[in-house]
Amino acid sequence: MAKNTICHIELQTTDLGRAQTFFGALFDWQFRAFGDSMVVFGSGDDHVGGLFKVDSVRPADYAVAWIEVDDVESTLAAAVTAGGSVNSAKKPVPGVGWSGEFADLDGNPIGVVQFDR
Repeated sequence: MAKNTICHIELQTTDLGRAQTFFGALFDWQFRAFGDSMVVFGSGDDHVGGLFKVDSVRPADYAVAWIEVDDVESTLAAAVTAGGSVNSAKKPVPGVGWSGEFADLDGNPIGVVQFDR
């Protein structure tokens, strides 16, 4: 892995099982236990982050994890179907593509981007 790049991001949750179901449905992530209060997630054997069990979540109001998706609108719709909510509808990002943001079941903001390629 390259140095000085983000190698792991953590999201707090009050319910590890519920969070795994939510994010697994949206992004097809696989999960692996990492101690009693955390699971790591990613695709295949590579992990990119973790879900950390806490008693209460205080969602960030400035740091947002951004995830590349094939379709912003369908991802936002899937987030709502799974129990989340839309913070920001699909909007153009000049020279980049499209973006949107949803809140997970604990209120954590998650950004999604669809690149024009």
